[in-house]
Amino acid sequence: MFSEEDIKLETNNGVKRSAKFKSEVIINPFLRDKNYWDKENELFDKIKTAILTVLLVPIRIVCMFSLLLLAWCFAYIGIYGYSREDLKLKPLKGWRRKLRTLVGWIFRGMYVVGSAHYVKIKGKRADPKDAPILLGAPHTSFFDSLTVVLSGPSCVVGKVEAGDIPLFGKLIDMAQPIYVNREDHNSRQSTIQDILNRVKSNDDWPQTMIFPEGTCTNRTSLIQFKCGAFYPGLPIQPVLIRYPNKVDTFTWTWSGPDVMMLIWRTLAQFHTFVEIEYLPVYVPNDEEKKDPKLYAKNVQRLMSKELNIPTSDYTFDDCKLMENAVKSKLLFAEQLSDVQRFREKIGLAQSQIEEYIVKENFKGNEDYYLEFSEFVQRLKIPADNTSYTLFKFFVGASDIGDVIDFKEYLLHALFLIKYSEAKIELLKMMFMLYGESGRLQREPFVNNVMKHFVKIKADQLNKLFYSLDVNNVGSITFNDFYNATKDDKKFAVLYKPNQNFRQRHKDSQ
Repeated sequence: MFSEEDIKLETNNGVKRSAKFKSEVIINPFLRDKNYWDKENELFDKIKTAILTVLLVPIRIVCMFSLLLLAWCFAYIGIYGYSREDLKLKPLKGWRRKLRTLVGWIFRGMYVVGSAHYVKIKGKRADPKDAPILLGAPHTSFFDSLTVVLSGPSCVVGKVEAGDIPLFGKLIDMAQPIYVNREDHNSRQSTIQDILNRVKSNDDWPQTMIFPEGTCTNRTSLIQFKCGAFYPGLPIQPVLIRYPNKVDTFTWTWSGPDVMMLIWRTLAQFHTFVEIEYLPVYVPNDEEKKDPKLYAKNVQRLMSKELNIPTSDYTFDDCKLMENAVKSKLLFAEQLSDVQRFREKIGLAQSQIEEYIVKENFKGNEDYYLEFSEFVQRLKIPADNTSYTLFKFFVGASDIGDVIDFKEYLLHALFLIKYSEAKIELLKMMFMLYGESGRLQREPFVNNVMKHFVKIKADQLNKLFYSLDVNNVGSITFNDFYNATKDDKKFAVLYKPNQNFRQRHKDSQ
């Protein structure tokens, strides 16, 4: 989708000409509308929700909590005497396995009490010997765990932190999950090995349910599948998850309503409809067995076709990038992964011209509001739809019209360029971006620079600035700051390298 506009461009002889450019309409799978009401009947929806919140929701909460306690008791008994390492190595057998099935049915009862009365099952779940791995997508909600329950219950691959959740932790442990530490990239390899060990084992393991997207999305597309499920080269069964409800009270994305708000809205519904479809088992060919990325891409395409939604090249790393940008208080944090994509398309990620612009006598104490024609001239890039889309990401930071604050653009570009390095390297560039001749004044030091790096009150930053400005010239240099903070624990975070950095698409496991 594109939005077309007339833009004035200046030619080499100073004459302005008119040209039409289209900015691409980007649908980010990690964002969702914060309005979770019925847009056609919002007043009725709010009145209904208010009434059910008083009359129905408390009853549902009490019943669900009672079932949760009952399930926890059985889970505690079922894995008593087993460590997590024991549960990782051998499947439960005998009465423990039957107890595991009982816990699954109790958990299913929680969903029924919580409004999921209508669950439609399409297709047939394959025998574990025919398809040891189940692949669930799109992954959009906490409700997706119902698919795990109704599939055996199956084993899962999940965050290691999930096992420490009060009450739910025991239930998750009883599912004998393969835990992954998403902050530790070495954990990814061990997770793949754990999957291989299970699916190739002669033990009677239940099927393993994997959500290959690795994080929740808004169902507008299927993001890149992680390759962990595909390394064994064994047949898998795709499982489609749909929520055919008029009002979306499920979708839980990186940016949007928080989980407690969504749970409340779901509990305040009379009924919730869920549809789970088991597709035929996908048997990889020889080429796919040798190339897990090809295998993952082909299954992604198959599932997207059945879901009637497109595939996209977004990954979990994009989500982490935006999360870090929010923590750094970047104004356009939600657009940063798209900014990264378009910089790569244009070639800016390779040239990194923004860094040279800032280093070459950039006067950061001046305003830099640029129109599109000036924007492409500064960056030495063609004026086309791609560069215009990049430009449009930053329109809105000022009230001047269809212009951008070029310093905001440079800040976001520098954030991407220096993302793999310690924060002090970005801070060094920001001294040039907001200063002049390598010197930074007090106001931009406190309000424009340091707010992106440390949680220190303004009065303390002012105190630091004045202590560094020993000659009372009204400005400080980066070296002044560096020498004063390199051994200070309050600023230690600036000097630590970004251990979790990965180049986009380099590793999609």
